[in-house]
Amino acid sequence: MRTRMASTALAVAVGMVVAGAPPAVANRPGDRPPGTARPTRPKPTVVPSPTFSPRPTTTPTPTAAPTPTPTVSPTGTPTATTPAPMPTAKRTAVVLPSLDGRGSIAYDVNTAGVVVGAAEVAGGYWHAVRWVDGRIENLGTLGGPNSQAQAIDERGRIVGTAQAADGSSHAVAWVDGKIQDLGLTGGIFSIAYDTAGDRVVGVYHVTDSFSGRRAFVRTGNTEITIDAPPGASALAVNEAGTVAGTYGYKDWTDPPFVNQAFVWRDGVLRSLGTLGGPTSDATGINDLGQVVGTSWTADGRFAAFFWDGTTMRRLATASASPTAQAVNDSGLVIGTDGTDGRAMIWPSPTAASQLLPLPDGAGSSVAINVNDSGLIVGHVSFTSPNSQLRAVVWR
Repeated sequence: MRTRMASTALAVAVGMVVAGAPPAVANRPGDRPPGTARPTRPKPTVVPSPTFSPRPTTTPTPTAAPTPTPTVSPTGTPTATTPAPMPTAKRTAVVLPSLDGRGSIAYDVNTAGVVVGAAEVAGGYWHAVRWVDGRIENLGTLGGPNSQAQAIDERGRIVGTAQAADGSSHAVAWVDGKIQDLGLTGGIFSIAYDTAGDRVVGVYHVTDSFSGRRAFVRTGNTEITIDAPPGASALAVNEAGTVAGTYGYKDWTDPPFVNQAFVWRDGVLRSLGTLGGPTSDATGINDLGQVVGTSWTADGRFAAFFWDGTTMRRLATASASPTAQAVNDSGLVIGTDGTDGRAMIWPSPTAASQLLPLPDGAGSSVAINVNDSGLIVGHVSFTSPNSQLRAVVWR
């Protein structure tokens, strides 16, 4: 099970946009072209120092819910029907501790139940953290003010990004609690998004733009750039070394948008296609090689997909703007309802979606990752104080 980040809200919450804003899909709501001011996204009100790039977002522009299909009353008068509400999964939301009661976000969890993410520190900066048995640990930086942990593998290696003393942001790994600088990988900044086996995958930028993104794969101390069209991101990798990502991201000033989900292994790149629309994004892959993500459809809707290795199919949901973010080896898919801002799951690729419960006082939620035991991590937003984000585990 490997995945990447989900929400536009999270992109602002963690701030951490290194020059080029993270790409999303098609019209990439809330993203900015280089050289312009960063727009205000839906929440939260606390925006940390803008130094890092969180995982590229796939939060869609909310679309109108489908018009209810009218039925005919016994008198022949059409009567509108109301779709049944999405059921809530029988799970419990557990809020994780933060640093000094500040904000926090959980990005990943391994089979041992170790959770990693980022937590706010004094000054509005964010540091990479991990939670072990419910206790939070600050993983530090490369001497700069910010860092964030994006993923953890089954051996406990953590990867992400951290600022050096000169303010540059480098892909990093934490092994046995010690930070390792993986470098800028030939670009102006870099970030490691995932790790599995002896591989690390991520993104570096050669320019401050979407099209300046390049995807890399690092095996041991050997690193290569994936031979893909410009604007590529490597976001997830499984134990077999199959990488999932998206290529063809463009800047706001350079439509049409035609980004495509792909898988890559041993030098071979394969596009996954779309659900009939112009674009698709891959967000997660499991050890069976199954991929989840999002795509526009032929009728102009935003949809979540499951790719079984051969065919891409649409996941069933009542949400008008769903995102599928991760899938574990049992076929449990997690994602977020982009219309109402609620984390949700698909118990299997053939089942309809279910909402994940909110803890008391929370108004919205985002699911980011799931391990093979079904433990789900992400964050919730509390309306008080100040729409604070807090890392959460759904059990």
